[in-house]
Amino acid sequence: MMPHESKELLHWALGLEPSHSPFPWQEALLERMCQGGLPEALDIPTGLGKTSVMAIWLVARACGAKLPRRLVYVVDRRAVVDQATEVAVALREWIERNADLKKALGLGDRPLPISTLRGQYADNREWLEDPSAPAIVVGTVDMVGSRLLFEGYGVSRKMRPYHAGLLGVDTLLVLDEAHLTAPFEHLLRAIATDPVFRPRDPQWYSLVPPFILLTLTATGRAQADNTLGLTENDFEHGTLSKRLNAKKALSLQFLDSNTKLEDALANRAWTLAGEGKDPVRVIVYSDSREVAQKAREAIEKLAKGDKKAARPAVKIDTELFVGGRRVFEREQAKKRLEELGFIAGAKVVRTCPAFLFATSAGEVGVDLDADHMVCDLAAWERMVQRLGRVNRRGEPKDHVAKVFVLVTPEPQPDKKTQKARNEKLEEKEKERIEKHDRKVQEWRNRQLPLGKLPRLENESLDASVSALFQLRDRARQEPDLQRILAGVYKISIGFPGQPPGSLA
Repeated sequence: MMPHESKELLHWALGLEPSHSPFPWQEALLERMCQGGLPEALDIPTGLGKTSVMAIWLVARACGAKLPRRLVYVVDRRAVVDQATEVAVALREWIERNADLKKALGLGDRPLPISTLRGQYADNREWLEDPSAPAIVVGTVDMVGSRLLFEGYGVSRKMRPYHAGLLGVDTLLVLDEAHLTAPFEHLLRAIATDPVFRPRDPQWYSLVPPFILLTLTATGRAQADNTLGLTENDFEHGTLSKRLNAKKALSLQFLDSNTKLEDALANRAWTLAGEGKDPVRVIVYSDSREVAQKAREAIEKLAKGDKKAARPAVKIDTELFVGGRRVFEREQAKKRLEELGFIAGAKVVRTCPAFLFATSAGEVGVDLDADHMVCDLAAWERMVQRLGRVNRRGEPKDHVAKVFVLVTPEPQPDKKTQKARNEKLEEKEKERIEKHDRKVQEWRNRQLPLGKLPRLENESLDASVSALFQLRDRARQEPDLQRILAGVYKISIGFPGQPPGSLA
C-alpha cells in the first residue's frame, strides 16, 4: 500500500472536498509511481479525470519517487492544450501555498515552470531555464514532435538540439487520446524503447535519464500489455459509480433521401427541448462544419416562430464549437460555453434551452456536458467520445439523457459505377467501384457496434459508460466483436438493396 502521506497529498492536489476521495485507479497509478514503476498505457473511459496524471506525477516526485523530472503532456487538440495548461497552473498555485512541498520538489525560490507549446502561442521557455528543476510542458503533436525531431517550429537552428535533448531525456511524455495519432505514438514508442536512441555503450545508460511514454485513451484501443484500467474498486466508488452508470438512452433514426441532415439534426434537437419550452442543454454533433452551421441556422429559424402557424417566438441560446479558430476566438467560445452551462460541473441555472453545435473539435478532451444529444453516425471511437459528453457526471441521479443518432441513407452508386459492374472493367472503372464499395462498407460498419449494445425497457439502447465498458471487455474475448468495434468487419458489397454478406 502507498504511504498515508502520499494519499493525503493526492487528495489535496486533486482539489477534492474533505468528504470525497480519489478514484481507485488514481490511487493505483500513484502507488505504482511511488514504487518507481509506470504502466505503458492508461485505458480509462472519458469523463473520469485522465488529466489528473499531472497531479499524480507531482505528488509521487514530492514523495521521492524515481520518476522523470519533466512531464510533457501532448494532445492533438488546441482547445484541450489550453484546458490542460489551466490544470497545470492550478497545481503550481497549490505548490506555492505549501512551502514543504515546494522544498521536496527541489524548486527553491522559483515557482513550478509551466510552458505551453502550440500554434499561435509564444513559448515562455520556463522549462528551459533550469534543466535540473521539475517542469510541466503542455503542447500539441506538431509542436512537441517537431522539437523531438531536431526541428521545432519557431525555434532557431542553434537552439533545436537543446529542445530535442531536454524533451528526449529525463522526460515522462503523456500522450492523451493516443488513438487519434497512431503514427506519432509509434514514433514515441521507438524513442522510448529502441536502443538506437540510447548511448552506444550500455554502461552509460545509468548516466542518461530515460525518456518514458505513457499513452492515455478512452476508447479501449490501448495495445500495451502493461495497461492500467478500471477495477471492481472503481465501480464501487460512490462518485465514479454514478458517472459510470449515468443513464443514456440511445435511439437510431434513419433518414430518407429527401431529408437534409442539417434539418433533421435541428428538428430532433428542437423536439428534445420541448420545442423551445424546456431549459435543457442539447449538444448536436456533425462530421461537417458546414452542416453544423446550417443546423444552427435552422434551429434559430424555428425559435423565431411562425405567425401563420400561430407558433410564437421563443428565446434560446446557441453556440458553434468547431476547429480552426484563433486563440481569441477559442477563449471567447470557452467563456460562452461556461455561461451556457456546457462545461461539466458548471452550476448554471437555465431559463431557456441552449444548443451547442459541434464538430470533432468538441469530441475529445474538452470537459463538455449536456442533458441530451443528437448526432450523425460516426466511427465507433468517435461515437464513444461523443457519448461521454452527455450526462457526464450522472447528475441529477434520475436523469436519463436521450441520445438520437441520425443515419443517412446508404450511399448509392452513380450511373457509371452501376453500369461498370456489368462490363469488362478498365482500371479507372475498377477504382470507381472500389471507392463506392468502401463508402458502403463504412456506412454499414458504423451501424454494427450500436446493434451490440444492450436494450433498455423502452427498446432504446443502453449507452451508459458502464455498458460501453462491458462491450469493450466482451470484445477482448470475441474476435468478431473486436473487429466490429475496430471498424474492420468485412461485409460483401453488391448492388443497392442486396442484403449484406457474411464475415470475410
